[in-house]
Amino acid sequence: MKKMRRARVLTGSALAGLLVLSGCSQASPTIPTDPKGSDLGTITISSGISSETEIVANIYAQALERAGYTVEVTDTGDSRDDYLTAMESPRDSSGAEESTDSASASDETVVNDPTTVDITPDYSGNLLLKLTNDGEISPSDIEKERQEETESPTPEPTETLPGLTQSPTPSPTGSPLNIRGMNGNDIISTLDRVLPTGLSLLDAASAENKDALVVTRVTAARYDISTINDLAQYCGKLTFGGPESFSTRSYGLPGLAENYSCKPAKFIGEDSQQKLADNLADDTVQVADIYTSSPDIVDNKFIVLEDTQNNFIAQNIVPVVRENELPSTAKDTINTVSANLKTTDLVQLNRLTTGEHSITTQEAAKFWLDHLTE
Repeated sequence: MKKMRRARVLTGSALAGLLVLSGCSQASPTIPTDPKGSDLGTITISSGISSETEIVANIYAQALERAGYTVEVTDTGDSRDDYLTAMESPRDSSGAEESTDSASASDETVVNDPTTVDITPDYSGNLLLKLTNDGEISPSDIEKERQEETESPTPEPTETLPGLTQSPTPSPTGSPLNIRGMNGNDIISTLDRVLPTGLSLLDAASAENKDALVVTRVTAARYDISTINDLAQYCGKLTFGGPESFSTRSYGLPGLAENYSCKPAKFIGEDSQQKLADNLADDTVQVADIYTSSPDIVDNKFIVLEDTQNNFIAQNIVPVVRENELPSTAKDTINTVSANLKTTDLVQLNRLTTGEHSITTQEAAKFWLDHLTE
């Protein structure tokens, strides 16, 4: 899910599709306004770790601007360590004290410190895997360590490497997490328990961008397959394609082997989703790991194989925020976006922002908001 733009010709129907899509809501939501928003410092939003989170970050930013705030979107890098470190960074010496959750204290809420991030959109499942070392560390272990740190005397300052100020214990004693057995709500509630101290979640969107095994209609008909379980008996004859990381991720090739006894004849690593789609279309690979928000699935009429064993966990878009930093109106604004952002929106937004005739992420965010609230 790295920030990578695909080569695509934008058709006129793409804009029309998003217009129709956004107009499907039963009632147009209202972006709340904060009369004291202009008195605040700058709210900083990380663009996250992928092209999709970059789009969502710009939607957050423009919604907050309409609510009356000054906002900056910043690139913190392509890794979760990068943005988590930026969110945990202390305010500079000119920063104000932590505020209460009310607009009346908003003048003490944020400062324009580009190295400190207030909001980052991320994917729920992968964030949980990151924070629990692929489920090996239980929430109870993390909570126990935090309690012990709170109860222990403050140690003498020592030189430490830059990075997260809180990390799970390397010697877990609790039961490992069965993340694969969790639904989307379970993942969200567990994330609330394991986020680094000082961070929390606002409302998750139904929109998600998860991995999926995809085949052409020809391949599906040839092997009479509609699920990964159907595919399993043929894996040894087929070439798979996917991002380089798919070969080692717990839900990638190792997960397919464990959960489906599926071991492909060959794996071709390719981080470009467009090239993966091309390789699948020309039969260079017969099965590809393509993200569900990719327009390539619909545009090529690919078949997404049903994941009956839940190998690919939920990946809802979640806003990670610094606690006690945002006034209630700002939180309500982000929650309004989350309540209306769907996976189909991500597909259309991806289509709008790719290709030689594409529009910018800022333009796509404005388009989505304009037609959401009209």
